[in-house]
Amino acid sequence: MTIDMDNKRLDGNKPDTERETRPVPTLASIAEKVGVSVNTVSRALRAPNTVRAELRKRINTAMEELNYVPNRLAGGLSGMRTDIVGVVVTSLYYSEFASIIDTLQSSLLERDLQVMLANTRYNPEQEVKLVRSILSWRPAAVAIIGVDHPPKVVELLKASGIPIIEMWDTDGSVIDTAIGFDHRAVGAAQARHLIDQGYKKLAFVGSLRENDRRAQKRLIGLETEAEKAGLAPIAKRTAQQGGSPDLGERLAEDLLENHPDIDAIACNSDIIAFGVLRALRKRGRRVPEDIGVIAFGDNEAAACVTPPLTTIRPDREKIGRLTADAIFARINGGEPQTTVVDWQLVLRDSTRQGPA
Repeated sequence: MTIDMDNKRLDGNKPDTERETRPVPTLASIAEKVGVSVNTVSRALRAPNTVRAELRKRINTAMEELNYVPNRLAGGLSGMRTDIVGVVVTSLYYSEFASIIDTLQSSLLERDLQVMLANTRYNPEQEVKLVRSILSWRPAAVAIIGVDHPPKVVELLKASGIPIIEMWDTDGSVIDTAIGFDHRAVGAAQARHLIDQGYKKLAFVGSLRENDRRAQKRLIGLETEAEKAGLAPIAKRTAQQGGSPDLGERLAEDLLENHPDIDAIACNSDIIAFGVLRALRKRGRRVPEDIGVIAFGDNEAAACVTPPLTTIRPDREKIGRLTADAIFARINGGEPQTTVVDWQLVLRDSTRQGPA
């Protein structure tokens, strides 16, 4: 075994003459092969959407033939925009955002844009650090969950000079472009449905973290609609920790112990509702006859639990697809806009099928 440090060769017995004499591919060699300037090749690497698709294809072919590997770090430090899109979510635990990210990434890859993912865990300090870190890579755009952010995050995103797409919510001050829905309207729809089904003593159970503004808005919508209908104030059991079936069960147990007369429970997520259903089953409370249960999210298991869960289904795939479209449009000079995406109330057996 011989090691030739000058040519970075790690061979067995005899050298590969062709490999040793072939020059290391550079931007200049790519440019010469394609017949364009070095700047054009550099631009195709760092900001592919600024180069014609046909020319970009020829450059990519030349890179493949010459075994050229782009240096992404060097590109990021050059001051020009990269082909990265920063995507900032608030949770990956029982995540409501997985299908948004999946659709968004697939749609961006079709446009030669790559996703850099960050998870803030609903922590405002982490959100500032992660947004600052992503911006240091000179991304082409940033997509971020929600329209409610720490002031420093808003300052950083506004100062970046790049397209900012806020996803999942449209109720608030928008930095640039927003694609989502009104969470207060979702909460109001939960209340209206329960009232229409004949329930009169409503309660709320959920994970309600300080920085989960969307869940708070849904609760506000629920309470406002119940008040408009002349119902008694909603009994609530909430916790600051992340949602889980175990948390839903514990909160429901406490709720039922102190408010045995309630006849309907709205949950801030399907995951919480799974635990609520378990608590009701243990106490012998029939669903939907004794207590109706409605949730939010339409988790894949929502139709499989007993009884199947009535819930709100956001169109996650559409949000992901429209976000990718908005990113591409804004990169290419399109105007900022706010797009409200429809959601659906999915009626299943956990609420009555008609008025009492």
